[in-house]
Amino acid sequence: MGQNHKITSSPSFGKFIKVKGHAHDIKHFRKHLLEQDGDFLTLMTKRESKKPNLYIISKKDYDKFIDLTRQIHFFELRTHLEKYMGKKPKVMDVEDAHKQLKNGEFKI
Repeated sequence: MGQNHKITSSPSFGKFIKVKGHAHDIKHFRKHLLEQDGDFLTLMTKRESKKPNLYIISKKDYDKFIDLTRQIHFFELRTHLEKYMGKKPKVMDVEDAHKQLKNGEFKI
């Protein structure tokens, strides 16, 4: 008996996206996004007197986020996500992100 092992290694680049917009639009977009297949995390944050933001984290950045949850309190991490991730996210408007998702162009 022989064993066949197929080893495929593909680079795992991280996605760190920040979607800005009104709360209702972001909730609607998030609902449609969660219907998609894939390993990603969504976090909705809102600072005082500002519109909410939806952060989408996947792949390598998702792994980094999980490691950070072991070191930093979740509330602190969620409140200052960009600071602890160590990089700026790709910023999108919720309308543009929703159009891309409908057209199948939104890559996570």
